[in-house]
This record gives sequence, structure tokens and C-alpha cells, in this order.
Amino acid sequence: MNQLSSELLSSEPLTPLDISHRTFPRRPGGYDRAAVRIFLGQVANEVEALLHERQALRGRVEELERELDERRQAEDEIRRAVVAAERIGHDLRENATRQCELMIEQAQTQREAIDRDSAARLAELEAGHQARMAEVEAAFRGRFADLEREHHTLTLERDRAHAERTVYLERAFNERYAELTARLSAVRTEYTQFVGQYRALIQSFAELSARHLPAAEDLSLPASPLPGSPAVLTLDEPGNEEGQAGPSRDLARLEEQQFV
Repeated sequence: MNQLSSELLSSEPLTPLDISHRTFPRRPGGYDRAAVRIFLGQVANEVEALLHERQALRGRVEELERELDERRQAEDEIRRAVVAAERIGHDLRENATRQCELMIEQAQTQREAIDRDSAARLAELEAGHQARMAEVEAAFRGRFADLEREHHTLTLERDRAHAERTVYLERAFNERYAELTARLSAVRTEYTQFVGQYRALIQSFAELSARHLPAAEDLSLPASPLPGSPAVLTLDEPGNEEGQAGPSRDLARLEEQQFV
């Protein structure tokens, strides 16, 4: 018992092999050895698994410690890089500030030069524009004067042509009017003579008809036409056949033309 207790209380760690090969003294009425052996096997397996896990955890811890050291080193390097970057950035800012100031001075100088050139160019363009405007105005005034003279000349020519045309038309109208008036007078004279001759002919024809025709016959003699009214004969006259015009028709036509 004392030997077993001393073995169990020893400081050396137990291995799965120690657990699986552990033996116990025999006593009457003790535990089942097979069951104890099975349990010891299970305990040995679990201890072995725990040992493997602890070994893996130790490896992971060592790996993490290495990563931590590497990260610490990297952090130191980053810190040094940040410090260097800050110093470089400060230098760059100072350099950029100096360059910006120089660029601003150069830009101001260039702007002043451009302003001077622009002012000179503007004055030159303004002078050229004024000269061109003076030339254009002079040309316009000359052309306008020419157009006014041409317009005046054309107006005079148009008025003269219109006056000549008016005189020509009036003369032609007067000549034509005199001609037509003379012809109308001649026609009226001829018409008066014709009407007299026609009335005399009708009167003689009526006398002859009354003298030679029997009194029993009921014949209607034509009435003597009055001046200015159309006369239509119903007796047979020369040229009164179908398709021909007799004296009465000619007389009616002449009277119609006269009064129209």
C-alpha cells in the first residue's frame, strides 16, 4: 500500500503507456481486473489525445509567439517607417511649400507679362478695328451716295418714261377717239339716209299694193317702222329666203348697233 501510494504520488507525469501497463496488487473481493483494464485503456487513450492536443497547443503557442515577435519587429519597423515618413512628409511639405511659393511667383510674373501683352494686343486690335470701321464707314457713305444718285437717275428716267408713255397714250386715245367719232357720225348720216330711203320705199310699196291688189283680199301691210325701233317684214323681199338677211334685218341690226 505504501509502495502504491508512493508511485501514485510521484512527481513524474503519467504517460498513456504507464496507465495502460499499470498493475495493482490482488486482494480478495477486489475489482474486476478486465473492467479495470478497459477503463485504464480508455483513460490512456484520452490522456494520449490530451497529450497530442497539448503538444499541438504548444506548437501553436510557439508559432503565435513567433508571429508576435515578428509582428513586434514589424511594428517597430513600421514605427520607424512612420517616423521616417513623417520626417520625409515634413520635408516634402516644406519643399512643396517652397516650390508652390516659387510657382506662384512665377505665375504672377507670367500673368503680369500676359496682361501687358494682352493690353498691347488689345490696343493694337482696337486701333485696327477703328481704322477698319472708318474705312467701312467711308465706303458705305460713298456707296450710299452712289446708290442715291442711281436711284435719283432711275426715278427721273422712270418719270420721263411715264410722262412720255402718258403723252403717247393720250395722243393715241385722242386720235382713236376722233377716228371713231368721225366714223360714228358717218354711220349716223348713212343710217339717217337709209331710214329715209327705206320709209319712202315702204310708202311706195304700200301704194302699189293698195292699187294693184283686190279689195276683197284681207292682206296685212307692214307698218312703217319708227326711227329707233327694229323693222321686220313679213312679205317676200329679195334676200329674205332661208339663210339670207333682208333689208329689214339689216335695218334692225344697224338700229341695234346705233342705240347700243
